Amino acid sequence: MDPFSLLSMGIIALGLGLAYGKRYPLAQTLVLIDLAVFLVCAIAAWDHPYLLSPVELELGVRPSSLGDPASWYTIITHMFVHADIMHVLFNMLFLFLVGVPLEERIGRRAFALCFFVPGLLALALEVLVRGLASPVLILGASGAISGTMGALLYLYPRDEIPMFLGPLFLPRVPVWLSVGAWFAVQVVNVLTLPSGVASGGTAYSAHIGGFVAGMALASLLPGARPKEEGTVDLSELATTDELRELKARIEGESEPEVRKAWLEHFVEKASCPSCGSRPSLEGNRIKCACGWEKRVR
Repeated sequence: MDPFSLLSMGIIALGLGLAYGKRYPLAQTLVLIDLAVFLVCAIAAWDHPYLLSPVELELGVRPSSLGDPASWYTIITHMFVHADIMHVLFNMLFLFLVGVPLEERIGRRAFALCFFVPGLLALALEVLVRGLASPVLILGASGAISGTMGALLYLYPRDEIPMFLGPLFLPRVPVWLSVGAWFAVQVVNVLTLPSGVASGGTAYSAHIGGFVAGMALASLLPGARPKEEGTVDLSELATTDELRELKARIEGESEPEVRKAWLEHFVEKASCPSCGSRPSLEGNRIKCACGWEKRVR
């Protein structure tokens, strides 16, 4: 195996190991791993920039090679290599915009399931579409990222996340609109574009497969909730002068990070309206051990 391929596999193993052992956020770690592997690919292809690097050729999946157990490692490694800079940048952008808020809501372990399982199922669907005899090289985390989109849409359709809609960047877009629009585009492309070169080599069927798998997996997660559980007005929790003052600071703050800091302080001082104990803040949700939970408006 090429030394650059071995280096890339080391980066993948080290990154995932740190995320698991040190409890680093997985979504951000995946972004860093993919960018680091792409940098290795670029260095490996320095002398022939218009050709695929040895890393992409050795870590990508070819359906025709899956009959050899020695190539089964590519079932995982293909999610960490990308064909070109636009491929990796768009994938990492969507992974950051969707993966980070999903992990904040469901936790690192559940997020790992919603990333890797749909990624594997998306690959299986693409292999079936291409045929087991196909020599085509399959690269990228698109199927896995599609799975996180499906999970986020199923669990939190009314939450707002930052998203690109065409050339526009919008800081707060409902999940049902941003992710739903993306999925509609994938369906249209599958129905109207021929496979292969005419579609730009994009595995649209893998996108759909990963998306559906992510939704199905999300429905099986403990505590999965397909419907919005409701919102809370901070006035309901502002039962003291101090809390009312904090509420005014939160509502008057336009900087997201500062507002979040004030909100964390507010929750530390507040009491659960159901049982009276101290709640906690997770993402944009206030939760209590008694089961009470509301989304902050």
